[in-house]
Amino acid sequence: MRSSVLRLAFSIAAGLSMILTAAAIPIQAPSVSETTVSPTADHFPQNKQNESPMAVNPQDPQNAISGANDEKLEPDCTLGSSGASSCPFAPGVNTSGIYVTTDGGATWAQQILDWSSANLTSDGDPVVAFGPKPDGHGGFNYDHGARAYFGSLAGSPDFGPNQELLAVSSSDDQGTTWGPPVLATTRQSPVSFNDKISLWVDQNSDSPHFGTVYVAWTLFTGNFPPASYGRESNVYLPEPIMISRSTDGGQTFSKPVKLTPSHNNGQVGGRQGSAIRTTPNGDVYVFYDGASNKQSAILGVKSTDGGAHFGRPFLVSLKNDVPSPFPGASFRTDSFPLADVDAQGTLYITWADYTSGHSVVKLARSTDGGQTWISATAANVPGRSAFYPAVAVSGTHVFIGFNAIDDVASGAVPGAGVVSYDAYYVLSNDGGGAFGAPVKISAAPSDPDVASANGLSSQFIGDYNGAAAGPDGSFWFSWTDTRAGATCAAVDAYRAGGPKPDIYSQCPAGFGDSDIVVAHVTP
Repeated sequence: MRSSVLRLAFSIAAGLSMILTAAAIPIQAPSVSETTVSPTADHFPQNKQNESPMAVNPQDPQNAISGANDEKLEPDCTLGSSGASSCPFAPGVNTSGIYVTTDGGATWAQQILDWSSANLTSDGDPVVAFGPKPDGHGGFNYDHGARAYFGSLAGSPDFGPNQELLAVSSSDDQGTTWGPPVLATTRQSPVSFNDKISLWVDQNSDSPHFGTVYVAWTLFTGNFPPASYGRESNVYLPEPIMISRSTDGGQTFSKPVKLTPSHNNGQVGGRQGSAIRTTPNGDVYVFYDGASNKQSAILGVKSTDGGAHFGRPFLVSLKNDVPSPFPGASFRTDSFPLADVDAQGTLYITWADYTSGHSVVKLARSTDGGQTWISATAANVPGRSAFYPAVAVSGTHVFIGFNAIDDVASGAVPGAGVVSYDAYYVLSNDGGGAFGAPVKISAAPSDPDVASANGLSSQFIGDYNGAAAGPDGSFWFSWTDTRAGATCAAVDAYRAGGPKPDIYSQCPAGFGDSDIVVAHVTP
């Protein structure tokens, strides 16, 4: 994504707590493969990809889709009068990349959604989901396979300067081709910014709302972005969680509905990072990062009528947000929740939780429709802090993929080789009651100093990873990886207060090379 409000809030974790890994049930070693799925490019910014969703066709375990903020089509950086590189996002350039496999991950096809025919630009923050196809008579079925949906931010020259809409495209051929974008938001306020889209489809044929598509997001209202955007401040814009739904296969979307309060004081107000799931009976849940009693928290709202109406927000768990950035790094981070649900309707929420200079993966479970929750530590990598976890469930198996970065002393200065991170997973075979020890997926570590924001002022690896379960019981996990890239001493010097460099003459060609890697895990 191009911009996002992240807050530092510290709280005391609430709810029942126990360490699950200590009593982990032995699990047979799964089969694991990892593949770089994003396109290659000669240099920055075209070699920059980050933020990868993940979905698997419920009718075909060989068909999986990921994506990214993909700058493959962005122009080269230009030189200013001082000889420094300028690498801003170019107006009208599509940046929502889609990566598709139809052979179980052996090969991947890449494309960038071109929404110019609708006078829109695909602008990243990608999300993906599968659901049934419309049957032509007002209903849905899987008789002819599944329909894929891909959503992202959408720029429009007639909406407002630097503002964003949200749009969704669909595909009926396993993600090979995509239809025109359909707006899930409105153009009523040209000073509003719609951000952090989430997407889900009711896949259960027994649900009264089978086939309904849900889109949720954060709405920043007012003249956006303000001077305080992205930093701690007492002047922040109202930011409620919104939702829209489609009951006709993504051809149209309902008028957006506000799910939460809007107030935001810049410290413990505001809401971000929504995640949607539906239970087998058709109930709709939207979980998000917010606050409760002035403490950072994961909250949720529930609908029992297919998203027409929602109840009041309820507490899932208090939490301790990861620092943004981690010591020794300069990329921003968050403790946004990601969610999944099993065939019995048990809800699973995961996030990264930070105390005493170290973060772990937390998991909250509810078996009674969100009325009560049990939260516990699901993964802990000694000497490394977990971040960006994603959860997927298949039968009694609960999979959580995540990254973990070296723990270093507070105040450690970012730079080449200061810290590195890897991708890991943990697996439970008893519905999340106990997890095995963390397993490292990535064959080589990533140095976050390789990756860069377009302005070169900080590292950047995006805001989330993706996980999904296939109908064959296997799991897929996607993350941003920098192992193939190179750091640049001139950029590090600029970040430390020196002159801004010309990256094409002063940096290795691999500078800024961040890729999307997908792991396929078969228990």
